[in-house]
Amino acid sequence: MRSFFRHIPNLLSLLRLTLALLLPFSPERCWFWIVLGGGGSDFLDGWIARRWKMETWQGGLLDAVADKVFVLSALLTFVAAGIFSPWWIPAVVARDLTVAAIAAYAAWSGAWASFRKMNSRLSGKAATGGQFLLLMLASLGGAGIQAVLLLAILLSFVAAADYGRQFAAALQAGPADAPRGRMEDGL
Repeated sequence: MRSFFRHIPNLLSLLRLTLALLLPFSPERCWFWIVLGGGGSDFLDGWIARRWKMETWQGGLLDAVADKVFVLSALLTFVAAGIFSPWWIPAVVARDLTVAAIAAYAAWSGAWASFRKMNSRLSGKAATGGQFLLLMLASLGGAGIQAVLLLAILLSFVAAADYGRQFAAALQAGPADAPRGRMEDGL
């Protein structure tokens, strides 16, 4: 039975990926519940993995990818519905673009060990929370969205700078064994 439970965090991340694929094809009246399910699965997978010490780097990577795919799917869905301007997307996902650029550079330059040394950060968790808050408000119709949009953008830029500094420090420290912990929703 224990072997089944160790897969729950990854199953929750896969659920978030499934919700990301369903969202663009769902009626607007379902959007709030899908976004709530995406945010809930994001919280639960990390909490369960930490609580029962089932953290893995691969599970953390799946969690981070599921977060990015879900947020991008929701943003594009809301752009298509006229709730968001497409010009908001790069600012809202600045942290995600930064981490993707860091990963591409690490893979291209042979600095993957330095990338793997990066851990989730409070700034990354806050940026993800800001994104999900923005998506929940947008799924409800978008009233008062400007203030939450500015908050999500600010948190995204702070996290982008934080991850950039963390990667630069990891590069300076040189290659070492990669951590065994779960890279959570912070990346």
